[in-house]
Amino acid sequence: MPNNELEEVGFIKYQGSSVPSGIMNAGSAGMALVGLDEAVRFFNEQQSPEFAKIDYEIPVKVTDGSWVAWVLGAVGVGAGAFALGYLKKAGEKMAENDFKDVGLKDVIKKSLEAMMYFVNLVKHTGRNQGWNTDKLVWKDNNTLVGVPNHEGELVFLPVEYFKWYMSLPPRIISKLTEAVTQERSLTIGVKDGQSYREATVTVTEKVLFSSEDFDLENEDILFPELVHGDTVKLEGKLTRGNESSNSVGFEYGGHILNCIPDRGSIRKFKPALFLHCVVEGTITRLTKQRMVAEKKPTIILHKVVPLEADDQYDVFQS
Repeated sequence: MPNNELEEVGFIKYQGSSVPSGIMNAGSAGMALVGLDEAVRFFNEQQSPEFAKIDYEIPVKVTDGSWVAWVLGAVGVGAGAFALGYLKKAGEKMAENDFKDVGLKDVIKKSLEAMMYFVNLVKHTGRNQGWNTDKLVWKDNNTLVGVPNHEGELVFLPVEYFKWYMSLPPRIISKLTEAVTQERSLTIGVKDGQSYREATVTVTEKVLFSSEDFDLENEDILFPELVHGDTVKLEGKLTRGNESSNSVGFEYGGHILNCIPDRGSIRKFKPALFLHCVVEGTITRLTKQRMVAEKKPTIILHKVVPLEADDQYDVFQS
């Protein structure tokens, strides 16, 4: 593919005194690029499920100075797509379906923009999931949603992106923030005309992007009264849904517990999302290796009973 078919649409950048002349250790750089690849692919698939079915590569160009990975997009719909390794027929298939009037570089740019908005949302609310949906504010014909922080201040973002965040695995973004240190910050930039819009994560903000399941070694058993194998009825609030893992989050006692249906899809629990409810299920504390007990319980859901009516705008509507 000629070089003029690729152009920069955005970047991730690590800068600070620990990144001299654009040098970063291989482990941190590798983790960052894996995190970038996974995050872009996740948001691409939110734009069209077809991206989960085709084989493609996401090209980046690393430059000196601070450590910068420029994300490249292909110019034109059927020109060849994201990179040399991306099959031309895959690009043509996308052009025939979801992206008749949209260049594929715009798809990647939109994914980077979703990452940037996510960083700003997490910094604003202090949470990477379980946002307060009781006091959302809508504007511009319900295309933008304002999410409040603890002080009631709002940050506005596209409803489409907010919908995607409900199923975003926290570990994806934390792979990007893993390399952030006292002397090294992360910036995500998206091209906007001749300039770039940016969102930055510093070491003091890094913890906001960590998965709450990362390090449980030094934590006490959470809710020891919820014993493995017990059948329970608990009152709380469903906070998120992740169709890829077929799980929902349940806010209970100040913590988010992972819940999986005993059978079928989580879509049957969609009417109860963001509502106070009673969940009925069985407690499990087995790890995936089934060798030691988990310190946080998981609920195998049998039934969910909403305790209030859903009278707010449905962020999950298509």
